[in-house]
Amino acid sequence: MPDHVATDFREYEPPVPPTDTFDVVRSEDGRWYTVTGPCPTCRATVVFRVAYGVLGPTKRLLGRGRRAPEPLTGSIPVYCQCGYPHAERPPESPDSGCGAFWEVPVPAPGPGTST
Repeated sequence: MPDHVATDFREYEPPVPPTDTFDVVRSEDGRWYTVTGPCPTCRATVVFRVAYGVLGPTKRLLGRGRRAPEPLTGSIPVYCQCGYPHAERPPESPDSGCGAFWEVPVPAPGPGTST
């Protein structure tokens, strides 16, 4: 499979091929999720990081730190951040990809795992 398919920029939600797999990793403190996998449109490997819960340094209050948030459930909205040039991308666009966005299900945490 090629590393990238040249496509015109277009903001839309493409169907995700059933053969595409995504890794969803929860940070140790539970405040970040990182999704890695192929963009359904331009096929580049995308690494998408999303904040979850309260961010910032932990605050110590009577010897207790901030607790990690409960694991995320449902899905994570991901958008292409491939970094490749795409024709028709407006210069003011905050996107660095082809414009595709899609949902990635969050796997349920197993016993003794953190997703």
